[in-house]
Amino acid sequence: MRLNILMPTDFSPQSDSALVLARKIAEKVQVDLELLHIIPCRTEARLNDKGEVEVEEDSVQGYLNAQVEAANKGFEIYDLSAFTSVKKTVEFGPISSTIIMKTPMGSYDAIIMGTKGAFGLKEFMSGSSTQQVVRGSQTPVLSLMCDRSDWEVNNLLLIHQLKNSKAGVPNILKALVTSFNSTLHIFSNNDPESAVSEADMKDFLDKEGIPESNAVVHPNGISEKSIVQFDQRYQMDLIAVATEGRSALEQIFRPSVAEKLVNHMYKPILTFHV
Repeated sequence: MRLNILMPTDFSPQSDSALVLARKIAEKVQVDLELLHIIPCRTEARLNDKGEVEVEEDSVQGYLNAQVEAANKGFEIYDLSAFTSVKKTVEFGPISSTIIMKTPMGSYDAIIMGTKGAFGLKEFMSGSSTQQVVRGSQTPVLSLMCDRSDWEVNNLLLIHQLKNSKAGVPNILKALVTSFNSTLHIFSNNDPESAVSEADMKDFLDKEGIPESNAVVHPNGISEKSIVQFDQRYQMDLIAVATEGRSALEQIFRPSVAEKLVNHMYKPILTFHV
């Protein structure tokens, strides 16, 4: 399998950690990587074919040219030898919405992002940029809050309402399970009305191309608390969470389990929409 991955970077330690994660994946899977640096800008701006900034307000052109030059120098520092191909892109605009607009369904297999997380009032009012991308992008998002140079890909936890007729597993998760020969632990909702039978589970795994020998099912309730407790007991290397679209009011007053994990958990989190 070959993966097409977008990695937004602001050259922070969190972005460095995201690149480490991408390189770990590239050890076993062919990865085409696009590095994306976004320069916040309140006026219309773009790079022409010569790599020069074209902007409506001439007064900011010098500043933006300096920012582009700094981004190109930042790209040169990265060790990118592990990847099958690399593309380096600079764009202008609001960070979260620029990423979301760049990643319609099917354009990338995953976005990999470092995040500082969000707690308390910040989480309630705006959340992290990564949380906003998780909420708005139709592309799976793999996020992490800290350095994972020691990351191993042995045990992966999938949180998924398998009864959903649109249910599926993103390519990046399939690639991790099959290429690293990992064990996929699956939370099957213990609610009798939505519980999944062994036959249903077998059909699901067959459809997704995941060997049954790589899967273990755990009947459990699905909540942030139950996921954290399970991880504390079994030490998962990654947690994958399927999330469904919600109304604007729900997004404001009831953050999803996926968004809470992205903001609070010091562990790679893969979120995807179903």
